[in-house]
Amino acid sequence: MTRKRKDYLTAFLFVLPSLIGIAIFYVVPYIICIIKSLYIGQEFVGLINYIQLFSNNTFILALKNTVIFTVVAIPLLMIISFLIALFLNSFKKILSFFRSAFLIPVVVPVASLICVWQVVFDDYGAINGLLNTLGIDTVEFFSSEFSMGMIIFIYVWKYCGFCVILFTAGLANVPKSLYEGAKLDGANSFQLVTKVTIPMITPTTFFVFLIEIIYSFKIFREVFALFGNYPNEHIYFLQNFINNNYYNLNYPRLSSASIILSVFIIIILLVFFIFERKHSFSE
Repeated sequence: MTRKRKDYLTAFLFVLPSLIGIAIFYVVPYIICIIKSLYIGQEFVGLINYIQLFSNNTFILALKNTVIFTVVAIPLLMIISFLIALFLNSFKKILSFFRSAFLIPVVVPVASLICVWQVVFDDYGAINGLLNTLGIDTVEFFSSEFSMGMIIFIYVWKYCGFCVILFTAGLANVPKSLYEGAKLDGANSFQLVTKVTIPMITPTTFFVFLIEIIYSFKIFREVFALFGNYPNEHIYFLQNFINNNYYNLNYPRLSSASIILSVFIIIILLVFFIFERKHSFSE
């Protein structure tokens, strides 16, 4: 056996436990989920469960809210995180402090955060107290269209710090010579950002986008803790729909909705991955 083949075999043996874990806890359940989505009881029905889902008003509402949240929250988080990272990159002395401070929302337990947000967004909470002081009527964050804005705010607040750290790492890897060359060519600050910084951190941006997609579907914990099983119609997400069908033991509908959710995520990631490959600015 050649040395190269021995190295491949050694690497494979180290990776094998992870591969087995992924197969047992992810691949096999996903296959079972696909099979369950094609049956009603013991009867094979093909795509009937999927067709019925798209004629279900509750599912359509959950899908619409999920799309709205994803389309609004993720770009907003990326823009805010990038701008903060760009600002902190100019102040190296305070960067290490803010790296630690920004991680606090991620490591604090969800239950503790929920207590804070209930006080802040309650009808008699801090925000409404400030609004009433300014002569503005009370905003019902928990039962109106403002619920979506509240959840987006919580999502951005919680995960902004982690994304800032990723962006600062990407900014640190941009060669200084590129900025110096661009300045010699007469580029201003805005052009340095748009023509040098953003293209050079494209891989970092893709990774941040991937992480944010994952985190966006974890926001269900906060929604569930704040609103319970059945939140108002403005923040009823696919995760709520799947969770409720689990409690109702409707496994065909649960499985079908789960597959649709996974396909939704895969399509978003695939589109962004193709875009990142076609626009490999850093080369």
